[in-house]
Amino acid sequence: MDIQSLKLRVIQEHYPDSDELEEANNIFNKISGFIKEEYGLESHFAGSAGRGTSRKNDKDIDIFMLFPESTSRKELEEKGLEIGKKAFEEFSGKHHAEYAEHPYTKGEIKGHEVEIVPCYDTDPENIQSAVDRTPHHTRWAKNNLDSQQRKDVVALKVFLDAQGLYGSSLEIQGFSGYLCEILIAYYGSFEKLIEKASQWQKEERIEIKASDEEFPSDFVVVDPVDPGRNVAAVMTSEKVAEFVFKAFQLQKNPSYSMFERKEDFSEFELKKEVDRRADLLVLEFDRPDEVNDILHPQMRKLNRLLEKKLRKASFRIYSSGVYVGESCRVFFELDRHLPVNKVVKGPQVYHNEKHLNQFMEKYSNVFVMDERLCAKVDREFTDAQDLIKNVLRGEASDLKMRGVPGHLAPKVEEFRFVDPISGEEKWLKYLYQKFNCESK
Repeated sequence: MDIQSLKLRVIQEHYPDSDELEEANNIFNKISGFIKEEYGLESHFAGSAGRGTSRKNDKDIDIFMLFPESTSRKELEEKGLEIGKKAFEEFSGKHHAEYAEHPYTKGEIKGHEVEIVPCYDTDPENIQSAVDRTPHHTRWAKNNLDSQQRKDVVALKVFLDAQGLYGSSLEIQGFSGYLCEILIAYYGSFEKLIEKASQWQKEERIEIKASDEEFPSDFVVVDPVDPGRNVAAVMTSEKVAEFVFKAFQLQKNPSYSMFERKEDFSEFELKKEVDRRADLLVLEFDRPDEVNDILHPQMRKLNRLLEKKLRKASFRIYSSGVYVGESCRVFFELDRHLPVNKVVKGPQVYHNEKHLNQFMEKYSNVFVMDERLCAKVDREFTDAQDLIKNVLRGEASDLKMRGVPGHLAPKVEEFRFVDPISGEEKWLKYLYQKFNCESK
């Protein structure tokens, strides 16, 4: 089966039918009609559902209320929450306030997860926050994607989701829905995107609307609404590389299995996988009372700190990762133990006398190896666990001085090492997928 045939099958199975699309539109029309009648504000149907690129059974409806630019920030936030609350009450929906750049109201109406978000009705050049940009993204997608391309966006989302690459949260750092829409608009179809992406180079720049803006990332997708913004900025180079490889695999050997997310989980298979790998150190501490978007960057910073210390001490690391759930965990797959001694290499014996004398004064038992002066010295740490304990010793103030992120430090004070095959099921599934057990 070729890629186009696979795509058509994916669309048939994952694109919402007309009844589902009509139901979402009806809910939006009722809520937006209430807001218009009671408060005189226009509303915008945003998100994937508003752009016609949602997957079957997504059930998400994002409604952006358009406030005049003359509205103060304080009034926008207060009025936005008030209107959101009244709208949910009008349609007997459960709701609560959420807080991002602007506070907004989130809840459920008729089986759909609804978000009612206040934003400014402004030109793209005058946006005051990220949420103000959203209506412009929706208009752009509606104007630049035909009906088939909207379906191709869904096929792309299904493919990315199956590979663990879909989602722009700071936990996943993958492809956003808007990025998917731009890529399909740029290349014209899902199969053309796969063909070209399999040939991407490390430095890749995609721009529908020309921009002179320079970006620090290797992978740049210029926002056609705001040419000073890189839509792919949140993505890691690792996620881009994974997508290039997965596109190459799909191009070389088209298979429907590449569109199927493997949800099966086997603790027995995970245990076998852990046993056959190198040593696995898992350190755990209680979760700070912060949202995921704050915790994930700080967890990755902690991971980098420890990895740098381990590598500097000559521990070989094969993989590492961070996990945020009921608790926080950092893991390292590595060779945990090192010999008591290490060899320090000095100058070549043919070097000048000053350097030879300096090395001999610093070290005893000097010998020649590969034409260099060398010496054996005791390692400070021969067990990776002892090194981590040393780095993370002391109180929160000491930990911060050593580079432990501020939100984590008070909890890291009481960290512990735990059995990898322990803890909540979500952690075990994370580790299972991290090790790609399902493909063994």
